[in-house]
Amino acid sequence: MSKTIKILIIGAGQIGSRHLQGALKSFHKMSITLVDPSLDSLKLSEIRANETAYGHPHSTVVYMQERPKHKSFEICIISTNSNVRAKVTRDLLIDCQIKHIIFEKILFQKELDYEIISKLIKKKNITAWVNCARRTNSTYQEINKNLNTNYAIQMFVRGESWGMACNSIHFIDLFSYLVSSSDLCITKTDLSKNIIKSKRAEGMYEINGVIDFKIGVHSLKISCKESENSSLKVKIKNKNVEYIIDELEGVWQSNINGLTKIKYQNMPLLSDQTKNNIDSLINKNQCELVLYEESCKQHLLLLPAIRTHLSKILKIKLIECPIT
Repeated sequence: MSKTIKILIIGAGQIGSRHLQGALKSFHKMSITLVDPSLDSLKLSEIRANETAYGHPHSTVVYMQERPKHKSFEICIISTNSNVRAKVTRDLLIDCQIKHIIFEKILFQKELDYEIISKLIKKKNITAWVNCARRTNSTYQEINKNLNTNYAIQMFVRGESWGMACNSIHFIDLFSYLVSSSDLCITKTDLSKNIIKSKRAEGMYEINGVIDFKIGVHSLKISCKESENSSLKVKIKNKNVEYIIDELEGVWQSNINGLTKIKYQNMPLLSDQTKNNIDSLINKNQCELVLYEESCKQHLLLLPAIRTHLSKILKIKLIECPIT
């Protein structure tokens, strides 16, 4: 008889429901508990679960509005909004035993919470990961193999209305992966005075503009303009190689030693990424996502810059950084 793997997913919205689908795709036998106070979110997740081909015929899902207490779980995925994620994590670890945690991003809105949760994770002997998944993408991994960090790696992220505040962390993590370090610094910020109310959650904001980063000879420029239409392109340059990726269109162009190639590949579904991460944690006790401590460095670089800008525009001193 195969072992039943106990999975806890906290947060059953658009992202949490995709994590649920990913867990159900696993060939391991799953006992999944999905928690969200919103009945609408739980119903959405149940609909999507019913649309999913189960990897194991005897996997089960329990939908709950309140989190179970005094239980043990192999893996917990925390996909709540960023403004409550730290409290949810603290409450969880008071009375439950967890082996692995996968956090959604942005991790937390308060900078103090990063250290508090870090200490708690270490005390409980938990391995924690953050779902910045581009470093797990096979094509980005192939690009990484063709780069030589002895020469300057230049990465440019540009586009329109792609969610700079909430999604920049993905590209900071990708750049950190490519240069093998999260010890970046910001060299320039030029953010638009026109901030935008987030469509994802009330009281949250989006931004546009430019932020430049650097580590040693390597540099990253992230830019976004406001538009009715979305676009997103990534360019990576390094000595005799250049890559231009249109993520929304799924077009990957490479130029290596003067030889240009184009291939078409859409970004993987979140549910497929989750399946792979869960299977890897079960089989190997590790996965390809960024470790929590490394992601903290990246978050604590980005969040103060955005918080300072929002404080200036809103004319209030923000303690939290109100982005999702």
